[in-house]
Amino acid sequence: MRRFLYIFLMLLLCQQAFAQRNIETRLGYTYNEDYQFSDEWQYLSTDIYLYNGSRFSRVLNELEHGVRKPKKKYDTGLENLFITAQLKNMKLFGNDEIVYPLYNFSITEDGKEYKTQLSDHQEVVRIIDKMPLTSTSSSIDAVINAKAVTNNDGDQVFNLVANQLVNISRLTNPSTAVLSLIGEFGNLLNARANRKEYKFSSTIRLYEGQNFDTRLHSVRIYVFVPGEVKTVTIKAAKLASYLQKNPNKLDRKQLEDVIGYTDYPFMVVANYKSLYKMDVLTGDEVTLDLIEKRKQKIQNAYEHKLVNDETYRHEKLYVEFLKIFAEMRQHLNTYRLNYRNNSPDLNAKNLFAIIQEYKRLKGTFDVREKEFEGNSTYQNVFRREYSSILNNAELYLEADHNLKNGKLLVNTLRDLENDPSAWNSPEKREAALTRLYAVELPKPEFLSASVEGGAIVRLITKLEDQQYNEVFAREVTQLNTTEATDVTLPKRNTLSDKATNSKCQTCRDKVREAVTDYNKRYESFKLQQALLQKNELNQVAEQTVFKCLKRQLCIQNNLQTFASANESPDQYINRMHEKNKAFGIGIETLDQLNKLETGEVILQKVQEYNSKLRLLTQEVERAYEMLYDLDKNLCNCGEAG
Repeated sequence: MRRFLYIFLMLLLCQQAFAQRNIETRLGYTYNEDYQFSDEWQYLSTDIYLYNGSRFSRVLNELEHGVRKPKKKYDTGLENLFITAQLKNMKLFGNDEIVYPLYNFSITEDGKEYKTQLSDHQEVVRIIDKMPLTSTSSSIDAVINAKAVTNNDGDQVFNLVANQLVNISRLTNPSTAVLSLIGEFGNLLNARANRKEYKFSSTIRLYEGQNFDTRLHSVRIYVFVPGEVKTVTIKAAKLASYLQKNPNKLDRKQLEDVIGYTDYPFMVVANYKSLYKMDVLTGDEVTLDLIEKRKQKIQNAYEHKLVNDETYRHEKLYVEFLKIFAEMRQHLNTYRLNYRNNSPDLNAKNLFAIIQEYKRLKGTFDVREKEFEGNSTYQNVFRREYSSILNNAELYLEADHNLKNGKLLVNTLRDLENDPSAWNSPEKREAALTRLYAVELPKPEFLSASVEGGAIVRLITKLEDQQYNEVFAREVTQLNTTEATDVTLPKRNTLSDKATNSKCQTCRDKVREAVTDYNKRYESFKLQQALLQKNELNQVAEQTVFKCLKRQLCIQNNLQTFASANESPDQYINRMHEKNKAFGIGIETLDQLNKLETGEVILQKVQEYNSKLRLLTQEVERAYEMLYDLDKNLCNCGEAG
């Protein structure tokens, strides 16, 4: 029993001796930034500042000899001071917790005092730079550990390195960042083997060279003390104000001044979060080749856990958006090359292809806006890039009047599809149709082969059907049932003018059909009028022929009588004979035309015949009037005038 008790006491004593070599880290100060970090702030950077390095000698001596009274000195002396940091929730390293070796300093013994080689002017150490965080991680604090290693338990450092290498070996696809940490472990072992000072140097950097938005997330101050020191209080009244005023970068000297703590060594752990930034593109840079490279880049980043699930999803959706824009640019180039060829059909198809992709582009943007209305990653990171590309597309469509009209057509279509009030009156429909027909589109059968083209055809049909039913249908029905006469002709003209001034093609076509039918009836009406007029003219011509034959004969007889009596000069009689003969020829011509049949009974031929008959009748009458005016006595045939 006594032997067992002795062994137990010795083990306990050894445990206490080992515990004495453990330096405790006390959390002396905590600061959390009030800024609301949304999910897109998905990268962590951690800076470590070590202060009061020379005070480690005090810690080591109090650890060995006691804070208030001397302790028994043990045979195993202190050899190294080893400081590590442990980070949790790091997606890059899978589920394993990785320990970072920060410092390893030699300890020397001068008489009864321990001394370290640690300087008071250690520069800031950035142990990680823009490390991806899991979307669910609520804490990004580092756990700091310090240990005074004796010359008998130095294997603990080798065990730590071995364990970390085993953890890293479990990763199926280790990144460059992980491999750089392996190099750090190698540097640590090399420094220990050569009894040299070690300081972490290979900052793990991701997205090298990118201009991230970075701001302070939190600050922790850890104080290194012997185990006997239970509490540490840092009264840093000015520290919070300093941190609030410097959210982007801290200054080592200013930080030391506002903290003002000198009792023991302490370490400031400053955590920064960085906002994910896209590769910004201008419209002229976007090609299908560039898009494929971007797609592969984000795929590789996701497979290496450099971006979170949410960002990866948005990047893939954005790539789809860029593809639509790139297709539109290709069609624009084709349009520019072929426009001078003056092929209306080819130009119409090229222009429609541009319109098609532009409408898809705007429709896709609408879907993103609705789907991610409350999504901070979209609103804060991706939305402005969507808007930038869309603005580029709209600028391209300002190049000429055809492209401008194409853009106007798309906007009109979108208004009509999304807002029924945009076409709820004849005036609004007329204005919409004016814009829709401002572009020379391909034939409907070509348009109907695509989703966008089919939508255009259906919408135009719907607009025109409603416009016809509300504006033209009643008047067309009335014209179809109206008797075609000179009295109703203004109705036809009014309806025809109304259709001419409309952009509604269906309305024009149906009005044209009604007017054509009316014109046929009107022509029949006019033919009947012309035939009646022909009969009247025939009767007048018949009377004129008989009357003028009698006059011509009378004049002939009077000329012979005057010639026999020598009452007039021979020359005068001869001229009057000529005039009277011409008068007779006119009468004969009128008589022949009056007896002529018009042949095919059509309006134009009847009207032409009537016109000739009326004109010839008038000419015969005027010929007699001329003879009468020349010599009334010669025309005195026993009738009035």
